[in-house]
Amino acid sequence: MTRSDLFRLVLAAADDVGRIFDHAEIQTWPAGSLEALCRLGLLRQSPTGLHAPCPNCEDGHIEPVTIRPGAGDAKRYFIWCPEAMRVEVTPEMCNGWEVDLDGLARAVATAMGLKGIPKPLVSGRLWALGRAPWKNSTREVVLALRLRDADVSVATSHIGVGGRAIVFVPQHPPDDRVWPGRVPAVAALSRVATLGADSLVLDVAAIGEIVADADTAAEARSALPTDPEIKKQIIRQQVKAEIKTHLEDDVLVAAYLEFGSFRKAAAGLTERLSRPVTKDAIEDAVKRAGGVKALREDSDTGSVARTVASQSRDRPKKILERR
Repeated sequence: MTRSDLFRLVLAAADDVGRIFDHAEIQTWPAGSLEALCRLGLLRQSPTGLHAPCPNCEDGHIEPVTIRPGAGDAKRYFIWCPEAMRVEVTPEMCNGWEVDLDGLARAVATAMGLKGIPKPLVSGRLWALGRAPWKNSTREVVLALRLRDADVSVATSHIGVGGRAIVFVPQHPPDDRVWPGRVPAVAALSRVATLGADSLVLDVAAIGEIVADADTAAEARSALPTDPEIKKQIIRQQVKAEIKTHLEDDVLVAAYLEFGSFRKAAAGLTERLSRPVTKDAIEDAVKRAGGVKALREDSDTGSVARTVASQSRDRPKKILERR
């Protein structure tokens, strides 16, 4: 078994529930592997009750350990075997080892050069590792486990809908449908990470490609890009175009109300603006304003209102003149 094989084994255990490495399994690992994984913070001794594999059976069945007093202060450890009955085991065989999930989060954060201590968002499932610089901005980086479980929304609901996060998973990216909004960049540690002598080592170039590909895919599904600066520029351009359209519509509609027909309004504006204005452009602007009927009603209502107001306002003046 190579170090790469061992690392993939640890990642698979991180994405599992209650996975324990027993003494028999650890004996098949390369010498010093257990110590190295513990030093990197990836493995820790399991706090569960004592169990040990049977040294006499090929299947290495695991049995609970019974502790008996030995000579002096010593203790003796036994398991029950269906064939050999009571079998004595060594204390080392009673130890189990499991993935230190918090240690894995710390190792990934350190490899990414992130500051601070990873913050658990969902116990045993999701950690906020910090924010990593990306182009002219930053992106949230998280570690997520068991995203293929039925209750995946417990974790994904905390990541957000913008698709801007960088999500590390142990081995297999989940189905895109598990995300509540845009699909974020998902990097499998089995693809972008390796075991170094004293730390986890990440392939930064590969992570960059994953983020870029995720952004491209998100932009293909959306009218706006994911990059905030480009998004602001496009929105500003859209707002300017919208304002310009409204201003032009106001001029075209006013010309129609002045001249009384599309053709006459077009001719009049063409002469005033010294550029061609078609009757179709004026007709479209009138339609966007509600149509000819609505404009006439507004115009008539305004005239009536002004006439009534004028009569009301002028009545005292006329009475005084008569006097």
